[in-house]
Amino acid sequence: MWKATELARAKAKVWLARQRIPRAGVTVLVGDEGIGKSLFWVWIVAAVTTGKPLPEFGIPARDPQHVRLVVTEDDWATEVRPRLEVADANLRYIDVIACERDGSGAPVFPSDDMALLYQDPIPTLIVVDAWLDTVPGNLNVQTPQDARKALHPWKDVAVQLDAAVLLMTHTNRDNGSVRNRYGITGELRKKARMALFAQRDEQHRLVIGPEKANGTAIVSASAFTIDSVQVRPPTDDEDGTVPKLRYVGDSDQNAGDMAEGKLSGTALWLNDFLTEGARKRSEVFEEGEKEGHTRSQMYAAFRKLKVKAGRDGFQGESTWRLP
Repeated sequence: MWKATELARAKAKVWLARQRIPRAGVTVLVGDEGIGKSLFWVWIVAAVTTGKPLPEFGIPARDPQHVRLVVTEDDWATEVRPRLEVADANLRYIDVIACERDGSGAPVFPSDDMALLYQDPIPTLIVVDAWLDTVPGNLNVQTPQDARKALHPWKDVAVQLDAAVLLMTHTNRDNGSVRNRYGITGELRKKARMALFAQRDEQHRLVIGPEKANGTAIVSASAFTIDSVQVRPPTDDEDGTVPKLRYVGDSDQNAGDMAEGKLSGTALWLNDFLTEGARKRSEVFEEGEKEGHTRSQMYAAFRKLKVKAGRDGFQGESTWRLP
């Protein structure tokens, strides 16, 4: 037992990415499989290992810092390393925990493998993609007690190393609330200081932002597109491209509201505009543009709201109405 006055003094929170990824804490990134979540951590790792700023995501210019990776889903030589290279990450600042030289073989946590996280050089960021693949077979993370056993060591690692720990996981594709979509990893959300939610918006952009935040305000989600970078001539086996994430701006919603299907922006305006009944499409465009909405945004809202298109009389002008 300690007296309060004998413990560490109060101090300010430290962020890897302000209001998004804390130092000395666990962040979980959850989202549907195959939407580009791994490209997101590559984007972050490139900034951390080069010291280049990402002001749009709360990362200032710093000295290059070390990163430790645990990658279980994607192949190192054909997927992970090419993505890191295209993103201009400094590979000299990256250590990979694996059983074989080709990057294969997942470690197990918690176990004696935890000692690998503490070895020099001490990492500023630890990425585990995907977290469930590293959980011992004797732990059932669907039960709160076993889930806490699997998660608590990561909190200790984060605090003791003053590192940001990013644990990646998939949703269960549930159509209910955000919390239900965490599925068997719901306990992970409870334990994490920050939960980032990844999803596709109506414009098919990858949108990532805080869905849960302890001790800070939830900021708007960030939107990205995925570019294909040609790195070698195409062959019969492949097109010779490597995907790269590109930031395109902030969403007009936070990640939680978007996942819950709450309306905002153009969709909110169009819903209000059509509340009193069908309107001519030309009228929708005219009034919408006056309010600052582009036609592409209005068409995206049209699809989101499942608006019904019709005709004003025989061969008349197109009309829009709510379903």
